[in-house]
Amino acid sequence: MRTARQGAACRRAGALARGLRRDVKLLLGRGLRPRPAEMRAALRRIDFALAVGLRFDGGPDAELAFRRGHARNVALVLRRTVEESLAADRSRRPELLARAMRLADDLAGTVAWIGRLAMELDEPEPPRPWTRGAAGALVGLAARLLPRELRLDFVEDQCGNLACTESRRERIAYVAGLLARAPGIAAAAARAR
Repeated sequence: MRTARQGAACRRAGALARGLRRDVKLLLGRGLRPRPAEMRAALRRIDFALAVGLRFDGGPDAELAFRRGHARNVALVLRRTVEESLAADRSRRPELLARAMRLADDLAGTVAWIGRLAMELDEPEPPRPWTRGAAGALVGLAARLLPRELRLDFVEDQCGNLACTESRRERIAYVAGLLARAPGIAAAAARAR
């Protein structure tokens, strides 16, 4: 359930970023100067939500790692842009606030994706028919070395191969060979990604 907390924190960070965008849009529409205390408080709340939301372990998922880094970078640039807009003169402020709106949109979209993934990671895997037998359970064990998105296809393929075996001895030899090659299969899958 830990990732559920991170997913909720990501949703909160996204909501805060959208709220900041809405506030900046109102300021731009009315031509008002942002209030430094309010803007900094909003940025602190976003930073806190991100600190909680981005610290779960999603395994060796390259897309997740990229998006977590992207969210941190966007939050940093957003903070700098808002700080710069607070100190800027009246002529440059609209440009900086417009950039802050785009960054807030980007941050909200990125953390929404991360939050959805966190919720998916927290869901228990549905029961699989191949886990009833010892051979299927061993194939499932070998599949744990693979990236999450490849596991189901791998297990189904290997169980199909096991179903084609004609004797118990052949099935045992197949599973033993598969377990021996499992680290190599995982390394090949990682290189292919």
